Amino acid sequence: MTRIRMIAAGSIGCMLAIVACSAKGSPPTLTLQVAADGVEVDAYQALIDAFEAEHPDITVGLTAIAHAGDHMAKLAADYAAGDPADVFLVNYRRLGQLARNGAIDPAAGYLDEIGVDLGDLYPQPVAAFTVDGELMCLPQNASSLAVYYNRALFADAGVPEPPDEWTWQGFVDTAEALTQDTDGDGATDIYGLATEANLVRVAPFVWQAGGEVVDDPLDPNQTAMLDEAGIRALSYFIGLRREHLIVPSLEEAEAEDPETRFARGGAAMLLDSRRATANLRAAEGLDFDVAPLPHDREHANVLHADAYCLAEPSTVKPEARAFIGFAMSVEGQTLLSRTGRIVPARRGVATSDAFLDPSQPPARARIWLDQLAYVRTLPNIAAWNEIETVAEPIIEEWFYGTEPPEALGIEIDLATRTLFTADGP
Repeated sequence: MTRIRMIAAGSIGCMLAIVACSAKGSPPTLTLQVAADGVEVDAYQALIDAFEAEHPDITVGLTAIAHAGDHMAKLAADYAAGDPADVFLVNYRRLGQLARNGAIDPAAGYLDEIGVDLGDLYPQPVAAFTVDGELMCLPQNASSLAVYYNRALFADAGVPEPPDEWTWQGFVDTAEALTQDTDGDGATDIYGLATEANLVRVAPFVWQAGGEVVDDPLDPNQTAMLDEAGIRALSYFIGLRREHLIVPSLEEAEAEDPETRFARGGAAMLLDSRRATANLRAAEGLDFDVAPLPHDREHANVLHADAYCLAEPSTVKPEARAFIGFAMSVEGQTLLSRTGRIVPARRGVATSDAFLDPSQPPARARIWLDQLAYVRTLPNIAAWNEIETVAEPIIEEWFYGTEPPEALGIEIDLATRTLFTADGP
């Protein structure tokens, strides 16, 4: 499905599908590539500006690409041409192929040089970026899924704001109470929920039901959503649209992505990671907060984390390592935390006002820290990016279709099994 992310107001003079900016007229010393749009771009430019102020002999060129898939495609093309960005941010689910073909200069080798103590970071994202016992990249983020909610829409509907703990049924009941035809024309104007339909959104529900997404989290050979727990979770997730009609239709979803719909008040709740916060803060008139994911038989959430990687072909590694060190310092993590972009991987910054400041929405930001006790990771094997790519249209078809949910797990398994066996070092 086409995903058109919101371009929020901000000082973004060169935003299109790809942004390539450098404040200096001369070529930059090093390049940073990120998946970012809207005010996220401003956040990373602010990080660069602060670094350059401390290192006036180094300039950093920023390439920001709105869609993560396009970001990875550009990385692959640039690696093939022998000229990748010196430093780039990558999600751990996209790490495997890069890490296993020698494309990354492992972070484990320069921790002392840049002054990063892994004991200062949350262990969950550190583990996610560790491949074959070696830390490959330094995680900036320790996020997970949360339920964003529009406080005004809850008040208008007379629905209590979400509690600190709720169940699948309570979540559905709340969303149904918020789904409304406000003008009486027979069409839904406000949906209870906006969400993407993909494997990352499905995964925590599978774990909460007591199931597994893959047969072996450390050495997966196939997906594993064919048992009672998997069917229960897939049926619940699909039912959000099919049974309860609390999620927009396929046509509506193709016309407007979940974040944009939520930002304008067309959905009362949104499933997303911390990444959405920066853009939502810029949405005019939006009063929002966050709640934890509802739970079923277990509490579970999915880790959303990206990290700074140093490209092995880089010819400016000392300068690139200096930038990574600054980005991972207390100063760098504090700066990005204040923009709303990250759940900082640094424990001390995550528990400071830079992240928890209740005067900045969402006031209940501590929920992300509480959820770290329940986060689990999807595989970082080389084939995982392709596995998710193949699975996404299948999940979307079932989410908006009429096929029995029992068959969804079977189709995902059949479509992806050969990709697991093709995965290699």
